[in-house]
Amino acid sequence: MSNTPDSQPDTASPADSEPTASTTQQSEPPAQHEELAAQVDLLAAENRRLRELVADAQRSRYRGTAIALCGVGIGCGLLGVVLPAASTVLFALAGTGVFGGVLTYFLTPERFISADVGQRVYTATAESFERLCSELGLSDRRVYVAAETETETETETATQAPTESWLFVPQTQETAIPEPDAFESALLVEDGHRGLSVRPTGSGLFAAFNNSLTEPLGTTADTVCAQLSDAIVEDFELAQTVEYDTDPDNGRASLQLTEALYGAGNRFDHPIVSLLAVGLATGLEKPVETEVTATEPLSVTLRWEPSVDDS
Repeated sequence: MSNTPDSQPDTASPADSEPTASTTQQSEPPAQHEELAAQVDLLAAENRRLRELVADAQRSRYRGTAIALCGVGIGCGLLGVVLPAASTVLFALAGTGVFGGVLTYFLTPERFISADVGQRVYTATAESFERLCSELGLSDRRVYVAAETETETETETATQAPTESWLFVPQTQETAIPEPDAFESALLVEDGHRGLSVRPTGSGLFAAFNNSLTEPLGTTADTVCAQLSDAIVEDFELAQTVEYDTDPDNGRASLQLTEALYGAGNRFDHPIVSLLAVGLATGLEKPVETEVTATEPLSVTLRWEPSVDDS
C-alpha cells in the first residue's frame, strides 16, 4: 500500500488564481504620483506665465508713459515752430517732455517684486526684534534719532550732508534719550540711557527719497510731511492716499494712510512708519517718537520736543 500523499487538486485556490485587492492598490500609486507631478508642473508653468504677463503689463505702462511724454514733447516743439510768440515756453516744454520720456523708457525696471514678498521678509524681521525686546524687558516706546548733521563750509552757503538714523527702544518710559554718537553700540547699558539701538527699516527708503528730491529736505513739520506723503504715494506706492495734520506748537504730526502695504502698522519698526519718523527726525534734527493709533486705515502720531523754530 502506497504512503504517497494524494495529488494536489486540479483547481487552484481563489487566492492563487485571482489578483488580490492589495496587488491592485500597489499598482495605482505610481500612476497617481505621475499625474500629480504633471499637475504640479502645469501649475508652475502657469504661475510663471502669469508672472511674465504681470511684468509685461507693468513694463508696458512705463513705456506707454514714455511714449506719451515724447509725443507731448514733439507736439510742443512743432507748436513752437508754428507759434513764434510762444516758442520759448513751448520749446522748454518740448525738451522736458522728450527728456522725461527717454528717461522713463530706459529706466523701466526689468524685474518687479510683489508686495507680498517684501511683507514676508519684514514680518520675519519684526517678529525677531519683538522677541528680543521682550526678552530684554524693554518698553514699547519707539524713538527715531537722526545722527548729528555735518556741514560743509567750503562755500558761503553751508549744505547739509546726508545723515544716518537710529531706532532707540528705551528700557523704561522714563529713560532719557542719549546723544546720537552713543548709538554705535547696539545695547546701551549706561545708567539712565539703557535700551536697544538698531538701524530703522525706513533708513534705506529715506536715503532713496532724499536722493530723489529736487529741493532741499524741509525743516518744518508741514513741509517734511508734504514731501514724505508725495513720496509714499507717488514714488514708492506704499499707500493709496496720505492725509496729515501738523501741530508744531505742541510737537505733533498725525498721519492717516489708506491701503498701506506691509501688513499691520503696529508691528516693530513698520517700514512706512519708520520712513515717516526718520524723515521728520532728520528734517527737524530732533528725536521723534511714534505711536500707532489705528491699523485700518493706518494712523500714526509722531511727537517731538517743540521749539519756536518748528512752526
